[in-house]
Amino acid sequence: MRRAQMFEKHEVAREVLSTRERMSNILATLKGGHFVNFSDLFTPEEGRIGVVVTFLAMLELIKESLLDIVQHELLGPIHIKARADGPGHIESNLLDE
Repeated sequence: MRRAQMFEKHEVAREVLSTRERMSNILATLKGGHFVNFSDLFTPEEGRIGVVVTFLAMLELIKESLLDIVQHELLGPIHIKARADGPGHIESNLLDE
């Protein structure tokens, strides 16, 4: 009986992470107009998939010109902030999709 239980098939359900939702979360985090350390936008508890979704969300926001990125020295820390000229209207559009 115990041996049969060891070989039972079971599935682990993963939480689905949305790139669009993460884009909104990033914009909300950066709403104050101040720079945030790049690594502070990642949640270690989410593992690799969380890193991938967060990075993709940042790339999309950069592509849409909604983020400013600064790195003052080679291999130095990367800092990100929302652009002053308008993530507000885009954020509401993201929530509607």
